[in-house]
This record gives sequence, structure tokens and C-alpha cells, in this order.
Amino acid sequence: MSEFLSKFTKAGSRTKSGRSGRRNRSLPMKPDDRFGTGLWRHNRNRFIRAVDRYYTTAVAIHKAHETSTKAAVAGTTVGTDDSATTSAGDVNTIVDGTHRLNDLVPVVDEITGWLHEHHPVTGQVVPSNTRERVGDTPELLTRASSKVAEAVLAASMARAEITSGRPIALSAQAAERFITDAAELLERAQANLDRLGGS
Repeated sequence: MSEFLSKFTKAGSRTKSGRSGRRNRSLPMKPDDRFGTGLWRHNRNRFIRAVDRYYTTAVAIHKAHETSTKAAVAGTTVGTDDSATTSAGDVNTIVDGTHRLNDLVPVVDEITGWLHEHHPVTGQVVPSNTRERVGDTPELLTRASSKVAEAVLAASMARAEITSGRPIALSAQAAERFITDAAELLERAQANLDRLGGS
């Protein structure tokens, strides 16, 4: 368990090569300076909160699986040892989702940081002139956050299933699919910035 936790924590400190328009400073920028206080910051925070919820749920699933596996070995659970064994891969699918999501955090930081630097928005509405430039990027960010939220719901279903001794394969697959969807939406958002000269 400690290895799982440490991997996730370390993943949060990773950096990705940014676009040429990104600031490069020796000292970290304050969030207000990097992302502003308007819509771009709101989009970023919403994504981060969803990732945090997924992580919390994945940790709970990992613990529940460990508990059920130990109980199965001791012969105290309802069902067979085979059911506990076959769910291990599905648990790993959900746990691996934490690392995949953590890799998306710097992507969201990069996108929202660039948007604030080049097209700052102080409120929650994108001005028409900015909209003409950034296209559907705001919607893509919102949809990416929603997909992570759906992954959280799928993981929560898996948590309930594993606690009651039911298979979690379908829920694990759904969580994996939603994370893939989020990654693809962020790729489209990045492509929009590339067309704006952000690469």
C-alpha cells in the first residue's frame, strides 16, 4: 500500500515539457498569477478536485480489496478464493487510473496557464472576442472534468461492489474508459492551442 501511495505522491511532482509560450521561472508562481481567478482557474480547480476524489476512492478500494483477500485466505468471507483473485486485476485497473489522472494534471495546468497568460478572463463567461480565438477549449476542459467525475462514480460503484463481495469488472472498465475520454478531450484542447501558436 505504501508503494502505491508513494507513487501517486511522486507523480504529482512530475513536470512536462511546456509550450514555448509558457513562463519559465526559478521560483514557482502563485496560483492566482499562473491561472488567474476567473473561468480558467475554475476549470482547473474543478478538474483537480475530481482527481482528488478519484484518488480517495481508489485508496479505499485498495484497502477493501486487501481486507477481503486476507479474510478469504482465512476462510471467513462469503464466496470463494477465486472471486477475490479474479477481482485483483480490476482493482489494479482502478488504482492505475490514479497514475493516469496524475499525468493529466500538468496537462490541465499547462492549458489553463496558457489561456490565462494569453487570454485572461476575470469572470465565469468567455468574452466573444476570446471565444473566437480559443474556440471550444472551455467546453473541452469542462467535459474533461465531467469525465473524471464519471470515473469517480464508477470507482464508487466498484467500492460498494467489492465491499459486498460482488464482481467489479464492469465498474473498473467504466472508470478506465472515462479516464481515456478525459485524456482525449484534453488532447483536443491542446490541439486548439497549437493552432493558436502555443507550440
